[in-house]
Amino acid sequence: MTNINKDFLVHATLAELFFGRRDGVVAHVFGHIYKPCDGLLNLHMVASGASGGSMNPQRWMLVVCFSLASVFGTGESVTTAETQTYTCTTFGSGVVQPFNGSAFYVHSNCPFIFTRFTHNRVKCDVTVRRGDNGLLVQVEIIINKVRTVLQNGSILVEKKSVSLPYDHTYQHIFHYGLYTRLRSSLLPLSVTWHDVPGGIDSLRVRGTSSCKHTNAYIQQLISESVLSEDTCQIRDPIFTVNQECREFFSYTLDCLQARTPFYMQLCEENIYGYELNEHIVCAFFKEIVLQCGNNSYAWNIWRYVTRCAEPTCPGDLVYVEQGAAFIPSCSNPNPRFSNQDMTSSCVCPKGEVLNDHLDGFQCVVESSCPCVFAGRSYLTGDIRSTKCQSCVCDGGRWLCSENFCPPRCLIEGQFVTTFDGKQYAVPGKCAYVALQDLDWTIKIEFSEKEASLKAVTLQLYQETFTFEHNMVKTGDEEITELHQSGKKQKKSAYHVLVFWQSSMYVQIYTSFGLKIQVQVSPEIQIYITSPKNHTGIMSGLCGNSNNDTTDDFTTSSGIIENSAQPFALSWSLGSCAVNIPNKIFADDKCSVLNNPAGIFAKCHGHIPPEQYHTACVQRTCNCGGNLQQCLCVSLGSYAKACRSLGVELGDWRKSTNCSEFSFSMALNTST
Repeated sequence: MTNINKDFLVHATLAELFFGRRDGVVAHVFGHIYKPCDGLLNLHMVASGASGGSMNPQRWMLVVCFSLASVFGTGESVTTAETQTYTCTTFGSGVVQPFNGSAFYVHSNCPFIFTRFTHNRVKCDVTVRRGDNGLLVQVEIIINKVRTVLQNGSILVEKKSVSLPYDHTYQHIFHYGLYTRLRSSLLPLSVTWHDVPGGIDSLRVRGTSSCKHTNAYIQQLISESVLSEDTCQIRDPIFTVNQECREFFSYTLDCLQARTPFYMQLCEENIYGYELNEHIVCAFFKEIVLQCGNNSYAWNIWRYVTRCAEPTCPGDLVYVEQGAAFIPSCSNPNPRFSNQDMTSSCVCPKGEVLNDHLDGFQCVVESSCPCVFAGRSYLTGDIRSTKCQSCVCDGGRWLCSENFCPPRCLIEGQFVTTFDGKQYAVPGKCAYVALQDLDWTIKIEFSEKEASLKAVTLQLYQETFTFEHNMVKTGDEEITELHQSGKKQKKSAYHVLVFWQSSMYVQIYTSFGLKIQVQVSPEIQIYITSPKNHTGIMSGLCGNSNNDTTDDFTTSSGIIENSAQPFALSWSLGSCAVNIPNKIFADDKCSVLNNPAGIFAKCHGHIPPEQYHTACVQRTCNCGGNLQQCLCVSLGSYAKACRSLGVELGDWRKSTNCSEFSFSMALNTST
C-alpha cells in the first residue's frame, strides 16, 4: 500500500497522540471518541472514499486496533522498562479483545497480522483470516521461520500435516481440554484455539512483549498490518436490537456492571447476519461468561438462557465447563497441572481414568488399566519375561523382579537411555553432566556441527580422564594400551583400570563398581554400568538408578520435570543452543527401524523401535558430515541393543548400505 492521502496522515498524527497517552485521556479519532483500554473501542465509521492503493480510515483504524491487540515491538529487539504479559483474543464473527475490559468488532474477510514481535532475536508473526461464514478459516503462526498453518481442521507444519501431540525442537502442539494449544519453546508464547465445523470460533494468543509507540511504528503498522487481497472486503459493523443479547446480558450485571451497554452492542454486531450460526453466537456468550468467572450468576445458567448446548464428548467422557486440561489416563494417572490448566474439557467420571491404550475413549478404574510393552497390551496378572528379569502386570503398572543384568546408561549421540530404562533425546549440542556422585563426575561434550559426542571426561577424585576420537588421555598423558592407578583417601581407597578393549572400545573399571565402556570410533558413544552401593545418590542425564522411572527427569535443582528438554538443559554446562532439524534424508532412511517387514522387525517384540527411530532422525538430520555414516551409527545403536538381548538380526549393514562403515557389533556388548 503505497498511496496514503494527506487526511490519512493527519489521522496518523492523532493516533500517535492516542498511543502516547496512557493516563486515560480521551482521544478524538475520525470524529469519534475513544478511550484507550477502557470499555468498547467502537469501529462505527464512515468510509472515506479513498480508492485504489489508498488505505481508508476504516482500514487504518483496524491497524490501530490490531496494534493494541498485539503490544509488540517494531521487528527489532526492543528494550524498554515496560514488559508485560498480554492476552489477545478473537472470537465469534469478528470480536477482538486486546486487553481485559476493551473490545471491538471487525467485519472483514481480509487477512490481518494479529500480532508481530521479536523476543531475544526470535521473530513471531500470527496472521488470521475469516471466511464468509464469520469463522476463522486460516491462522498462520510463524516462529523463527517455522510456519504452522491452521486450516480446514488440519494443522500443517512446514506444509506437512501433523498429528497430536506434536513435539518439535521449537514448539509443541497438543490437546488442551476441548481446545488445541501451540506452546513455543523459544518464546514466552502460547496460541490456543477451538475448532468447530467450518473453522475456528475462538483464538487466544498469550505472551510477553515490550511496548514501543512511535510515528515510524505507526507508519509500519499502516503498511504491514492489512494484507490486502483483491477479493476481500472490510465492511462497517451493523447491529440491530437483538432480544437474545438483551436477555443474556440481564444476567451479567453483577460482573460487567457499567460495561454492559458496550458489550450488548458488541453482541448485536457479532450476531448480525449470523443469527442461525450457533458457533458464532455461542462462542461470544461463552467468552463473556469465562471473563465473568465461575462465581458469577451467569456461570451456571447461561446455556439454559442462550440455548447453547453443551459439547458432545466421545465414549465415556463427560463435559465439564471447568475441568482438567490434561485427562488422567492409564499412562499418566496423575498429570501435573496448575490452576491455570483448568478449562472446558471432556473428562472421565470421578474415580476413573482414561484407558489410552485402547481406542474408543473408555474410562476405567485405575486398577483395571492394562500394561503395555513393545506395543502389546497385557491384562492384570499377565507375565512377560526377558533375558534380565520377569514382570507381572498389576493395574497398569509392571511389577518386576530384580534385574539380573546390571543397570546401564547409554548415551548414543543425542539419544539417552537412563539406568531405569527411560529414553529421550537431549535438545542441544553443548556440554552436559552425564552422571555424578560425591567423588566423581562424568561429563559429555557435543560437537558444535554434528549430533555426535566430541569428548567424554571422567573426573575421579584428583584424576581426569578424557576420551576423544581415537584417543584417551589421563591429564596430558595419552593412554595407548593400559593405565592403572589408585589412591588412598581419608576414609576409603580407590583403584581405576583403563585399557583399550579393541581399536574401537576403551574400558574403565573402578574398585567401587563403576564400569564405563567408551566407543571412540567412528563416533563417540558411552555405556555406563552403575555401582550397586551408589543407587539413588547419583544424578545427571543418566538418572539415579533406583528402579523408578518417574523420577528420572530430576533436574540439577531437585525438581522432577515432565518432559526431557527442561530436565536435560538443567544439566547443561554453560549456554546451550537448541537446534532445528532438517528431516529430509533422516525421515526417509530412519524409517527402516519401524518397518514391520524389514531387517529389524525380528527385534520389535523385544525392544520397541520408536525411541531409536526418534534418536536416528535427530542424529541424522543434525549431522554435519557424512549423512550415511550418521545414519549407520544410529542403526547400529538399535542393532547393539538387540544383540544384548540375544536377538540376531542377520546382515543388517548390507540391507541398509552400511557395509562400508566397518564398526563391529560383535565386540563386547556388555560392560
